[in-house]
Amino acid sequence: MADGPIELLSRARAGETEALGELCALYRNYLRMVVRTGLGPRLRERLELSDVVQEALVEVVRQFPQFTGQNEAALVGWLRRLVGQKLADLGRYHSRTKRAGGVAAVPLDAPWEGAGGDDGIRPGAGRLLDVLALSQTSPSEVVSRRELIVLLADALAALPTEEADVLWLYHAEGLSFEAIGDRMGLTRKSVRGVWARGLKRLKRSLEGPPGGSLRYDDGSTG
Repeated sequence: MADGPIELLSRARAGETEALGELCALYRNYLRMVVRTGLGPRLRERLELSDVVQEALVEVVRQFPQFTGQNEAALVGWLRRLVGQKLADLGRYHSRTKRAGGVAAVPLDAPWEGAGGDDGIRPGAGRLLDVLALSQTSPSEVVSRRELIVLLADALAALPTEEADVLWLYHAEGLSFEAIGDRMGLTRKSVRGVWARGLKRLKRSLEGPPGGSLRYDDGSTG
């Protein structure tokens, strides 16, 4: 069985180059989501996403000796800060995200209050914790070992870009449909439609875990 993040972290700190490479690969989807939604669609037309992600990974390797965290939550936070610095260094990040910058990520096990409260969706609708946890063979074990926001990034990797971006900005970044529309150049109604389609597609891709059917709410009853 492949090593988990803590095992890889320990091996990488012991000087195993291969372990550091495996650790970077484990978070490639997460880094892609943070970079892609941070750049926005207009900047993605001018920049190669893969190049920016690769530059971020180079920075991770370069600065890894400075990381002192002991768990995955600390590592994810550190990776996010590095990506933010990289986007800022490109000279484009602050101008596009000044209003949304610094928004704290919403815990994936929390009700979706704030981000969804002004959209007519009752708190808790469309929660992704059930989707992610129930899609695992041993949900309690997997969820206890991995940060759900990383699992979310992995799950979104198979979705169309627009749907993945909307789900990420709404559920991971905590932005409202209106704020997402401003960032992506879409109307609030269009964003909500993309969100609903993406959530249904994600549900279908994760459906059928052992032990019962997937609990799912697309928010249409709110």
